Amino acid sequence: MNKKRCMAESKNKGDEGRWTMKFATDYDILNGAKSGDELAWERFYNFYSPLIRLHGRDCGLKNENLEDLVQDVMVTLSMQMPGFVYDPCKGRFRDYLRRIIHARACDILRRVYRQERIPYEEQDEAFQTDLFEAEWREHILSRGMEKLKETICLRHYQIFYLLDIRNYTVKTLAELYQVPAISIYSIRNRVEAKLREIVKELDY
Repeated sequence: MNKKRCMAESKNKGDEGRWTMKFATDYDILNGAKSGDELAWERFYNFYSPLIRLHGRDCGLKNENLEDLVQDVMVTLSMQMPGFVYDPCKGRFRDYLRRIIHARACDILRRVYRQERIPYEEQDEAFQTDLFEAEWREHILSRGMEKLKETICLRHYQIFYLLDIRNYTVKTLAELYQVPAISIYSIRNRVEAKLREIVKELDY
């Protein structure tokens, strides 16, 4: 019964088609932002603003300055996007984004330090780059999990989440969902493959 219900849910959601469509939409968010599409900019803001705030803290900003940073980064991007051409052969978008975040954060810090009459010394950018790389991976994995939940059967997502994130044993899940252990392994492998593909599409 559970298997039939799960298959029905997947069929009703148009699982494979919807999954592919969402990949294309997320991958094309840069083109939407370049064209000035308001919905694309809203999605761009929602996707990247948490990462901008997080890296702003790495650069030394206090919480009260983080929203200013987000707005400054978005203004810079809105000015540069029309002429921006994304070419993976020439560099990664995340490196381009990190440089803008770093530059705008330094601008804010200079203003703050000048107002407080404190000498400003820029932090080690190489160290901040390493921090950003780790934060980017965590951010992409988190968003990947959100998209995974939207695009697969809820039952399969729960099994994967409990097994890989909550560290339940295969035996426990087989008993909980009343399926053979080999089915748990099979579900885990298929869902993991989908998550890897989602993350790959988001990681540009």
